[in-house]
Amino acid sequence: MPQVLLARMNCPSCGHQFQSPVEQILDVRADPNAKMRLLNGLVNIAVCPQCGMRGTLSLPFLYHDPDKELALIYMPMDSARDNVERQKAIGRLTSSVMDDLPPEERKGYLFQPEVFLTLENMANKILEADGVTPEMLEEQRAKADLLQRMLDAPSEEALDAMIKENDAAIDAEFLGLLNANLELAQVTGQMADVPRLLAVRNKLVELSSEGRVLQKRNEMVEALRTEPTREKLLELLIQASDESTRELLIAFGRPLLDYGFFQALTSRIESAADDAERERLVALRTEILETRDRLDAETRALYEERSALLRDLLLSDDPQDLARRRSQEIDQVFFNVLAANLEEAQAARNQEAVDSLQALWSLLLRMAEESLPPEIQLFNRLMNAEDAAEVDALLEESRDLVTERLVRFMEAAEARVRDEEGETETIQRLALVLGKAKGMVALETAA
Repeated sequence: MPQVLLARMNCPSCGHQFQSPVEQILDVRADPNAKMRLLNGLVNIAVCPQCGMRGTLSLPFLYHDPDKELALIYMPMDSARDNVERQKAIGRLTSSVMDDLPPEERKGYLFQPEVFLTLENMANKILEADGVTPEMLEEQRAKADLLQRMLDAPSEEALDAMIKENDAAIDAEFLGLLNANLELAQVTGQMADVPRLLAVRNKLVELSSEGRVLQKRNEMVEALRTEPTREKLLELLIQASDESTRELLIAFGRPLLDYGFFQALTSRIESAADDAERERLVALRTEILETRDRLDAETRALYEERSALLRDLLLSDDPQDLARRRSQEIDQVFFNVLAANLEEAQAARNQEAVDSLQALWSLLLRMAEESLPPEIQLFNRLMNAEDAAEVDALLEESRDLVTERLVRFMEAAEARVRDEEGETETIQRLALVLGKAKGMVALETAA
């Protein structure tokens, strides 16, 4: 299980005393986001709620990937007084991991964990285990450096110039790296970083060649979403200039690819103005058929895999352990399969199956909740509170988590929900929770 403690510290900038979450065990089976947080330098980051100063805590932790048999310990030189103390810390971390494992999984690699003095070397080891070559690593590092320079650009003009100068390096992988950082900032509550990441992303979409391709692709998908007809899908596929866009349109518009669609496409082929246009449309028809069949086969295989996983979980003596080990497979498709099975059991009035499926659903939701940062867990509990009195009790009970960072996260959530839903009961609850949290932070700051 992931271990998160609260450490009390004094801000070196303003002297404010506060508590910050500290992770000691990063287990990728229990917490699939752990690897990405580590690779992006988001482990044990302290942010002062008073002045906003941010820094990495020089504290040891253990990274565990049981599927790859990796046990890696980060042990910075200043985290212990001498070698004896370091060895004791390593022993405590290793024992903590082994105590949570069943006997058959306590393998030899856990008795000899690799120790790293720097996070960079630990990250390189993790990537090496993923099959990332030094050349690939250097390319990824160059992209990360470029992204950081863009985020640190002193002005909008400097950012514009940087994007234009590095247009060739800004590809789909680069935009994926930016989006991954944006998602991590939102998930981990680093809301102060979100506006800057969004500003850079907007500029990339506007000014880079890859960004313009992405923007055009999104516009086409949105056009089909707005007008989901065979005629619109055909028109967009004819207009699309790259294979990736066409594949996305085919996937999104799959229900529209029926006899009527292909009849319309055949008519377009027969009425083509010249041989070149006719050949292009014939090639497009072949591409659509092949892409449709491939996507259908992939979808069937994926649903069969998730159905098998559901059966395994229902028959398992320890579904929680199995779910942790196969957490990457518990995705939206899996929940679609689970929901379909639950609906079928309810229709058949098979109460035993209904109870088993609902119990599994509750277990998976609880596990997902446990993997979230403590502040996000508190936010979810606040949103599910029965009344204002329970909100007050929860806030008082978790006073150490009620910080300016949590308030910023709530403000962003309120703005997002208000844009998407307008004035709803959810917005009213958010406003209530946000107001009480702001009041508590104001009192804490005043004190």
